[in-house]
Amino acid sequence: MNIAIIGNSHFGPILTKQLSKFDKQNSYKFYNTNEKKIDKIKFALDIFKIDVVYSVSASISGGGALNLALRFNKKIVQHFIGSDVLSAIDDYKNENINKNLVENSKYLCEVNWIQEELKEIDIDANVASIAIYNTHNKSTSIPDIFTVLTYMSQGKEEYYGMNTLIKISKKLSDIEFRVAGIDSYKKPLPNNIKLLGWVDMDKEFVNSICYLRNAEHDGLAFSVLEALGYGKKVFYNYHFPYTIYFKNSNDLVEKISVQKRLFDNSKLSIDLEAIQFIENEFNENKVLSNLISHFKEGYE
Repeated sequence: MNIAIIGNSHFGPILTKQLSKFDKQNSYKFYNTNEKKIDKIKFALDIFKIDVVYSVSASISGGGALNLALRFNKKIVQHFIGSDVLSAIDDYKNENINKNLVENSKYLCEVNWIQEELKEIDIDANVASIAIYNTHNKSTSIPDIFTVLTYMSQGKEEYYGMNTLIKISKKLSDIEFRVAGIDSYKKPLPNNIKLLGWVDMDKEFVNSICYLRNAEHDGLAFSVLEALGYGKKVFYNYHFPYTIYFKNSNDLVEKISVQKRLFDNSKLSIDLEAIQFIENEFNENKVLSNLISHFKEGYE
């Protein structure tokens, strides 16, 4: 089969490379139809030999490449990977729906909470990961200092939970909170919040006790898998295996405090079960074989 991969210009090329290396029986090619006019032309010229169009980022309203695939009766597989579900919810509310596209697309999503959100807009999606994570040769020692690592994007700090971080840091003044991804903020911060900018995340994971993920809306964050792959304690505002769920800032303060007390009493250990979970569920063979099974469905 010839599988055309379109959509997200970051994950699309990565998956194309991974699938091409893993699966020699089928052909994979990425077309950046969102950003490059030449790729739009190439996709249109190649449409007759394409068997499956796989969009890394999903839509219920359609677009140029998806509409073309629909017109030529190609099998369409669409993968919700994050904020695209919010766009789909908006399209649903505004009745901006291409019913033919929805009826003729196989939809995938990364996690069960996205699956439940999609059911509310009449989309039935299968859970399938695009994240591959290798836990081999990771450090499994406990650092000497209790720190909490998190990540934020410049200009989107509130989306990633800066207001909550400020609240909890004031109540947990003896704990250092390290923020990767930004090196400045528009307002003064408590002294125990350290902005790291762009850093070696592997080194930061090794030197941290805990990881905090607190985005307003999330797909399956790769950083959560990374932290679990290091056996770290992960505080997450979504229910996910081997993470510590919190519902608000007060709840988060209490749950961080529990881990700090364990650390102070030398009773905190690396979560080896979390590492094994990541190895079992997010290894290359399992993730890519599952994706390929969706591409092949109907061709066997």
